[in-house]
Amino acid sequence: MEKYLFLTLIFAVFYILFVVFVRIDIKEYPEIIVGSVFFFTFFSGFFIARQSDRFSRVQEVIASTDGMFSYLYRISGLVPRIQGETREIIREHYKKIEESNNWAYHILNPSITITNLTKTFGKVTPEEASSPVVAQAFQVIWIALSQLQELRKKMIILYHQKLLLFQWIIIYILAGLFVFSFNLLPSNSFLVDFLKVVFGITVFLCIILLKQLNDLAIFGKDFAKRTARDIFRILDEKDIEEIKKFLTGRD
Repeated sequence: MEKYLFLTLIFAVFYILFVVFVRIDIKEYPEIIVGSVFFFTFFSGFFIARQSDRFSRVQEVIASTDGMFSYLYRISGLVPRIQGETREIIREHYKKIEESNNWAYHILNPSITITNLTKTFGKVTPEEASSPVVAQAFQVIWIALSQLQELRKKMIILYHQKLLLFQWIIIYILAGLFVFSFNLLPSNSFLVDFLKVVFGITVFLCIILLKQLNDLAIFGKDFAKRTARDIFRILDEKDIEEIKKFLTGRD
């Protein structure tokens, strides 16, 4: 975020100098302004809406994935012998996310988490699976593992749905025309110059917003760590301890 604030400040300084010292006299400026505003608004609005939808879907997949891992850990408690192994597999998965501070670590790198979980749950003996409760639970487990694999594939697709180079070129050209065209307005007052600068900075901030959505950086720099620590809290049974304390306090 500090980087974007610095870039915005640099842009504001240069654009103020441009507005103050560069005067261009063109009589057809209304048509130029209308055209540049229309096309920039249309394309930037379309791309921002598209990337916002992608961002929302990524959030949903992350929440579903975290919930699925939590569920698998909980349900593995029906066979205590494998719960410890399940805990360590999930912990190792999220440990890499926390250390890299990258929620997409297992998207950008090979992952054997689902393979290891499948092997672990496959160690359940026929005697252990003879319990109706365990048998029913493990039918759900295989479905959950299949859904985890599906969620990972969805995330890979969503992660790479970024703007193409020619789309960025369109945005940059239209943004430049937009910012330039407003300086064609004749002005002899501080208010008009001030509004020109405000419009210019707004256009620049729109590009920054689009860049953050495109890079999925709008989560915040510590999002991955917070996600991992929440799972660790479940693996360490801290949430159960908190519930017990809450219920004890109520009694």
